[in-house]
Amino acid sequence: IFMDASSANTITLPAVATTTSGWNVKVILTATGAAGIINTSGAEDKLVGFVSEADLNGSNHTITTDADADRITFVNTANPGSFVEIVSNGSLFYVYGFGTPADKLTLTKED
Repeated sequence: IFMDASSANTITLPAVATTTSGWNVKVILTATGAAGIINTSGAEDKLVGFVSEADLNGSNHTITTDADADRITFVNTANPGSFVEIVSNGSLFYVYGFGTPADKLTLTKED
């Protein structure tokens, strides 16, 4: 899925129990200007994994991990091309993502 976040944009994942093992999606940011958000269905705390971020010159590199998150955010000013891959095993969504600049791609528990 290509996400245009030039204005606020939200994607809601299906309930994890309705997915089969191997269900997957890749979300790639194409434009920024507001937040691009990926939520779990019903704020399920089912996102497990990490996102890696780096400044374009490589001077700042951050890895954020979570074992029970419910939201992924491409924060305003994240660079187009930043992405997350999400894969289900039928009970959890496993997340891997990369974004620039640092601190502009987040994996969090909001509730």
